[in-house]
Amino acid sequence: MFKATLDNVVLFRDALTAVSEFITEGIFKVKKDGIYMSAVDPTMVVLVNFKYLATQFSSYEVDTEQEISINMDGFLSILKRASASDKVTLVLDDETKKLEITFVGGSTRKFVQPLITIDEVETPEMNLDFSAHIDIQTSILEDGIGDASIVSDTIVIEADEKMFVISSKGDLNKVRLEIEKGNKALLDLSVKDCCASKFSLDYFKKIIKAGKLADVVGIEFGNDYPARLTFRQKDVLELNYVLAPRVED
Repeated sequence: MFKATLDNVVLFRDALTAVSEFITEGIFKVKKDGIYMSAVDPTMVVLVNFKYLATQFSSYEVDTEQEISINMDGFLSILKRASASDKVTLVLDDETKKLEITFVGGSTRKFVQPLITIDEVETPEMNLDFSAHIDIQTSILEDGIGDASIVSDTIVIEADEKMFVISSKGDLNKVRLEIEKGNKALLDLSVKDCCASKFSLDYFKKIIKAGKLADVVGIEFGNDYPARLTFRQKDVLELNYVLAPRVED
């Protein structure tokens, strides 16, 4: 049995929209302390980890851990029909293998979405040892991605003990964003070794759509090494992406 109610669906919906940039069919694990997902995108380039805590629901009931396998586009299409003032209740019907979604506001509306069968791909164990950890205002990363998009299809992030840099270089143009330690927008700069890594800009463009979830983004990376970008609201939600670096031929 699983039944949960949200008094305001906006944040939950925004978080799932960010997840859906990479995951089209997902398996949610419903646990006593919240709703989780860990999945790899079809290209095997991005690992997405999602957590939404039970405390954010006005009511939350689950007897044993459940799995809800759904088409993300279909689920989001339903959630987008809710207004900010609607109470949204999710109920898993174990017998029919369907998810009931009810909106209560000016009227009562009920949607039923069937669960789907997904061949679960085991997410890889990642014992990553990052050389750099950055906490930066999300708006700065948005600026760096926007700047890079007019120059090239790749983005480079690098750090030393004094500075964090976002750059991109095309055939003719190049752009470089620098933010030094001590800048109020750079909340943390912890670097064991100077490092730089290159990534596909398209993936960064999708990742930054999670920017509306948090004012600060955590960025961990190494030298020609994967990066982990984390958007977190303490005691509310966490969404992180582990992104493989771009390897030149």
